[in-house]
Amino acid sequence: MSHRSSVLTLCLCLALATPAAGQKPAGQPTAAELIRTLQGREFTEAVGAADRLGGFASQRAQVVPALIDALRNREWATCSGDVRDAIARSLAQLKAKEAVVPLLELVKSGKPLDHECVE
Repeated sequence: MSHRSSVLTLCLCLALATPAAGQKPAGQPTAAELIRTLQGREFTEAVGAADRLGGFASQRAQVVPALIDALRNREWATCSGDVRDAIARSLAQLKAKEAVVPLLELVKSGKPLDHECVE
């Protein structure tokens, strides 16, 4: 086998093994799916989504505004403080300086920002 055909074979194997850009690995939600989950009323799902969104630095332009919007405007069926805590942690992970003012507003509002339900 020539060097060129070896390289082509390796590239083909890598292309088949690696999801194409825009595709997600099986079982891994996209940032858009997590944002939709965060916008729901179920707190356990929202906490999980908020936690995971901090890992989407490559989609920061989409994720940070959604997290800030949820922080400012969303309420969950129960345990909203837990969701807000997870949102704040993800914003910190994303180094979202634009979240400083919304976080300060939240603290001033008196809404819970700490764990109410999850241990």
